[in-house]
Amino acid sequence: MPTSVHCRSVCRKNRRATFRKAFRKSIQRPRTSANASSSPDASKLFPDVTILPDFDSVLTTLPKNGLIIVTTTNDTHFPFAKRALESGFNVLVEKPVATNESDVQTLIDLQTKTGKLCAVYQNRRFDGDFLTIQSLLADKETEPSALGVPTYFESRFDRFRPYAKGGWREEVDPDTQGGGMLWDLGSHLIDQALFLFGPPESVTGFVRNQRNQGPNAVDDDWMAILNYPEAAPLPPSSPASGSKIGGLRVNLGATCLSSHVDAEQPRFRVEGTRGSYEKRGTDPQENQLKLGWTPSSHPEEFGVYSEKSDPDTVRLGRLTTMVRSDEDLSLPTPGSAAAAPKQPQLSVASIPTLPGRYIDLFGNVAASIHAVQQAELAGGSAAEALSKVSLVGVERTLNAVKLIKLIRESSKQGKTLQWV
Repeated sequence: MPTSVHCRSVCRKNRRATFRKAFRKSIQRPRTSANASSSPDASKLFPDVTILPDFDSVLTTLPKNGLIIVTTTNDTHFPFAKRALESGFNVLVEKPVATNESDVQTLIDLQTKTGKLCAVYQNRRFDGDFLTIQSLLADKETEPSALGVPTYFESRFDRFRPYAKGGWREEVDPDTQGGGMLWDLGSHLIDQALFLFGPPESVTGFVRNQRNQGPNAVDDDWMAILNYPEAAPLPPSSPASGSKIGGLRVNLGATCLSSHVDAEQPRFRVEGTRGSYEKRGTDPQENQLKLGWTPSSHPEEFGVYSEKSDPDTVRLGRLTTMVRSDEDLSLPTPGSAAAAPKQPQLSVASIPTLPGRYIDLFGNVAASIHAVQQAELAGGSAAEALSKVSLVGVERTLNAVKLIKLIRESSKQGKTLQWV
């Protein structure tokens, strides 16, 4: 049986602490905290948790091989993560882990050198709608994927917030302190796109402060177009099989001036050679956490839309698929006397969204730490163990930071930039 993982959270806002604590309590045995002083507000909010006064106290009270969870301001993520690794601890860091590639590489090197996990909190990989898209893009054992070869992918995190709410995200410099929407919500959208499709061939970015509230350099509206190379010849399961089509185009973005109710905000649109999928609204897990739910308190309902309170517009996605046909889907031979090809028929259905699984991120973090411990006991390589088990290791973040920097630079230069 694996041993338990001792945990400490380094937080700035109680709300962030609430989210992480919900999952920690759902996957670990009850424990008592070390002696330390506590602040009145935090101790009132979390009466069963001891509040430590500073980061040094975290390092001195947490047993070695423990896990430090960092959810402070963006500019402190890297120094806290670096110090945690250097002190012999595993660390789970809120995104973005850093705002430049060299700092990310430093953490990657430290993870390899120390054998300690440096994971990034990319919880949106475990959104129910994103898991649904993965299932629709995946080939089945006996039949091709529902969507076929992807040709267009759109992902947005839009809101209607015509008034800036203030706070450090809307005030600090994006380049040095990670302010603005691109570093915030954009980190999730970019991580998802890279997870599905890998790095693009070229990038076109549009980044601006559309509301003109607060510092002009802090963006509240952005869009990125990612262009991918020409696809391989289409498989027999796709219309016009054998032909080559233009490369995938990915459109990512977020704005504060999208005047839809939350349940109607466009979230995903995916087009493929065999079908398409559209989804509105956001994953339910964040709102459930705000209500005080945890995977332990609501094991059947957590991560699932409510048929009573969630409208169909957010609960269901719209799936369009090609009607199955045994006809030859290849292109007619040029110059042949064959009749014009008959266009494929399409069928439309509303489909449920798979349950969201944020808890799987924490389960993977624990499994990664235990894999390292087992490898070390067996005289094996900690780095190799992490590479086999970890889903959200810092090494998977390097391209995301590079892409955000490219989007910002493309916007400044007003031109498309190549991925090199």
